[in-house]
Amino acid sequence: MGIDVTTRSYDFSRSGANIKETVLVPAAVRQRGVRTLLTLSTPDDPRLEAQPLYLSGMTIQGKSRDVIYQATMGNNVYAWDAGTGELLWKTNVGMPIRGVNDIDSHNINVHWGILSTPVIDRAAGVLYACAWISVDKTGNWQTGQHFAVALDLVTGALKHPPLSIEGATFDPGGGLTVQQFRSQERKQRSALALANGALIICFGTIQETSNTARGWVIAVDTATWALGATWCSTVRGAGGGIWMSGAGPAIQSDGTIWVVTGNGDFDGQVDFSESVVRLRYTPAAAGSKASLKVAGWWTPWTDDGRTGGKPEGEGRTPEMRAFLKSLPKASNFRKLQAIVRAGMPMSDADWGDQDLGASGIVLLEKQGVALVSSKDGILYTIKLADPGETAPADLDPGAAARNYARLAAPPILYTYYDARMNPAPADSTALNWFPANATHHLHGTPVVWNSHLHGPMHFCGGENGNLRAWTVNADKSSTYLGCSTAYASPECQESPDPKGTKGGMPGWSLSLSANADQDGIVWGMIPYGDANMATTNGRLLAYDAAALARYADGSGELVPLWDSQDWNWSFLHPKFNRPIAVDGKVIVPTYDGRLLVLGLA
Repeated sequence: MGIDVTTRSYDFSRSGANIKETVLVPAAVRQRGVRTLLTLSTPDDPRLEAQPLYLSGMTIQGKSRDVIYQATMGNNVYAWDAGTGELLWKTNVGMPIRGVNDIDSHNINVHWGILSTPVIDRAAGVLYACAWISVDKTGNWQTGQHFAVALDLVTGALKHPPLSIEGATFDPGGGLTVQQFRSQERKQRSALALANGALIICFGTIQETSNTARGWVIAVDTATWALGATWCSTVRGAGGGIWMSGAGPAIQSDGTIWVVTGNGDFDGQVDFSESVVRLRYTPAAAGSKASLKVAGWWTPWTDDGRTGGKPEGEGRTPEMRAFLKSLPKASNFRKLQAIVRAGMPMSDADWGDQDLGASGIVLLEKQGVALVSSKDGILYTIKLADPGETAPADLDPGAAARNYARLAAPPILYTYYDARMNPAPADSTALNWFPANATHHLHGTPVVWNSHLHGPMHFCGGENGNLRAWTVNADKSSTYLGCSTAYASPECQESPDPKGTKGGMPGWSLSLSANADQDGIVWGMIPYGDANMATTNGRLLAYDAAALARYADGSGELVPLWDSQDWNWSFLHPKFNRPIAVDGKVIVPTYDGRLLVLGLA
């Protein structure tokens, strides 16, 4: 039996590495290159947001087959024979939501259906997905509902009736307001996971919601096919969406669940925005209900900390003060969105959209750490045994050293380097600038791999930046090894950002294949333009992960083994999505309704 890819980034630690690949090795790719073996079509919707999944040796229609599974924004799930391209089955789970600016201000999506990457339980014979369904058949986002869906891997038939998440509640206790889940306020981008007999579904927020914005984690008991437990990232305040640029929650070997939250309020009690959060799910037992509880967290800064805690009107023009006064009470993030839409200049008091939750989290259990970055392009190395439990007082100007000391290693500039930048300043407002007048956000998780040459390695690639390689030292710190010449979004020369800052989402989409600790290849997709604001062509590159060359200045260089640009390939870059490399194939999702299956030429 070959290799299975049952979840986003290959495994629940979210390593991004398939370490059982023997066909796609650097020597073969360098000498032979790759070619298109199959082109699989998804005519119901061109925007493939979900990563493809793969099972080997499945018996379907009386034959043993390797199977590619792909979910779409049109709410279809496809199963193809990976060798022949034969469509084995296709299942529609309900009418999707129609794409409108209310869901995303850059409306490049045709539909909103299955946005996140499903998860497969091969032993149970089930593919689980989360679908946004128009229950009244209008396609209207305001009346749609999110459903957990379970499909038979062999036939595509529903294993259970779709389970609506609508109306789920979270009771924080202590007399605080019971929260109720409403689909019209939520966006479900984070990949699904399985933990302790539960399907784990994480939710972020539709861009333009107000004080109801918050992150949710929903645990569905897969045995009873019923809601098991829930958790809200904010209760007194708002915000804290869990989206992680499509990455899934990481599941530690003890079953604990790790997520990263975005913009919003933080108090270290019931509000956990801008935080790495560890959760523990306990299934229902005799006499007790299932539960989801916080088991640790760490926070680098708050929205208020990033805005300098300035009085509401300080440093603003009379026009801006009047405009902000007209807004309903909202988080700094929502004010920032309104300012951007109004075309008003940003001041230092408006840095409330730095969104730690743009990054997923990857676990390195052997080293006892987790890695997470942010829109700042700074790497934080979290202790798995004791994340640190940041308190609000730890984030006051001058107290930051105490908070950074709780990390396994000091923060580092990760997706770029600027000698003037201190990644661990005493006052978080010192982070409020754009080196080289460009964004350096990291979207999704780093890729990690244990190399025989360099030991534990990790790779990242941010916006307007290149692919970068690092190694983890014995003291848990990371040392820079080298980078690529190619960089993401080279055509982005201008941005509508009021500060005139160069944007260019989403940076690099990475995957790695290797034969244990040998023959590592990094497969990277980058857009030419800004793939968040418009459809743009993409570029696929393959790099030798360990054998670095040298630039003229002596620094390390990641050398491409193959580059689609050399062959004039054309495909639309899939925002936040990733290729997978498995069984001698590279499976590449696109934004033009094609799934490309590549192999050695």
